[in-house]
Amino acid sequence: MALTAGGCRDLRKYMDDPQVADIFGKLISGKSGYKTIIDKDKPVPMCKSCGLKLLGDEKFCPECGTKVEAIQPQQDS
Repeated sequence: MALTAGGCRDLRKYMDDPQVADIFGKLISGKSGYKTIIDKDKPVPMCKSCGLKLLGDEKFCPECGTKVEAIQPQQDS
């Protein structure tokens, strides 16, 4: 099993496995068939001009003044 830089096991390849989701749901709720909602990482908004990390509610970059374009949420197909 692969280890990450911090020495932890890298389990990302199992993230979308339905069996893992079912086992995790049973572990959390104690009930078989419980479906948990697992949040995926959300993209960090950044200024396209200067690269400053933004909070996401700015209309203009506080560093350089460039207009911030809204990030479109990805839709599952």
